[in-house]
Amino acid sequence: MTTTTSNRQTVAIAGASDLAKYLVEELSKTEKYDVVVLSRAERPWFSSQLNVTLRITDYSLSSVLSILNDTNSIILFSFLHSNDPKFYNPAHSAMLQACQQSHSCKRFVPSEYGGNLQTHPLLPRFYEPTHAEFRKELAAQDMVQYTLVNIGWFMDYFAPVGKSWMKALHPVWPVDLEKWEGTVLGTGEEPIAWTSARDVAKALVRLVEVEKWEKETYLCGELGTWNSAIKQVEEFYGPILNKKEMKKTQLPASEIKDSLCRHANDEDPSLLWKTFMDEWNITGASAVPWDIVVAQREKYFEGIKFRSIRELMEDADSGSEMV
Repeated sequence: MTTTTSNRQTVAIAGASDLAKYLVEELSKTEKYDVVVLSRAERPWFSSQLNVTLRITDYSLSSVLSILNDTNSIILFSFLHSNDPKFYNPAHSAMLQACQQSHSCKRFVPSEYGGNLQTHPLLPRFYEPTHAEFRKELAAQDMVQYTLVNIGWFMDYFAPVGKSWMKALHPVWPVDLEKWEGTVLGTGEEPIAWTSARDVAKALVRLVEVEKWEKETYLCGELGTWNSAIKQVEEFYGPILNKKEMKKTQLPASEIKDSLCRHANDEDPSLLWKTFMDEWNITGASAVPWDIVVAQREKYFEGIKFRSIRELMEDADSGSEMV
């Protein structure tokens, strides 16, 4: 459903993802922007939103460029996620080239949303042939301004199913509220970062208005450990669900390292990919650099509330809307 006003600008979003829903909602609150969503298939939720147009694309250069030019888009956000370099890399390369050739869209935020690129740029391991390779292409050009947004884990999985647009992520996410079980990865004391998807979307809206970006942008709602997070879950949801201590399973670093070898040649990569994420946890790779988080929060994101785990759980328990 589209309504166009002459003084509105158009924001392009590649990938009709769960995170894209939050960005559409937050952009709509500003009453400044129209949105065009690029998707490989019809997505009724997006098509039904006010001031949002959905355009079908194959993510070829010609297709993306046509959409950017047709809509006079001023910025392109990518939420395309794939561990397959045969899709991720050509699609992102096409989007970058489309921005380079576009008459109006010279700003691009690629799909990153991982952890600390300064200390662990190649983790999780499926980022090495995809994200890390595309970062080289970004860095080699100067026609399009870009920033790599990283947030650690999305915090939304601390909310019950149905309270967030983000779909359940078990068994990759180590806390299962429905089964009341948790997996303690490593010692459970390794540093972990979490950020709410809606708070990320609010920051992305602000980035539209920021004139000059840094090459890396770091956001974070809470920096802690899985031990502390599981304790918070028990203390908050325990009384609500009439549950006592959560059943916990230890997954030591040694087992994670063994699993990397054991599943290295699996025909189905799902167990290997889970192990890559387990490794991401125990290395501290998700823990975005707090000093940069604080500095950028003061410089670019003044007035945006980045919620803690406790605050997100409270919002999920008390509100009827998605957290």
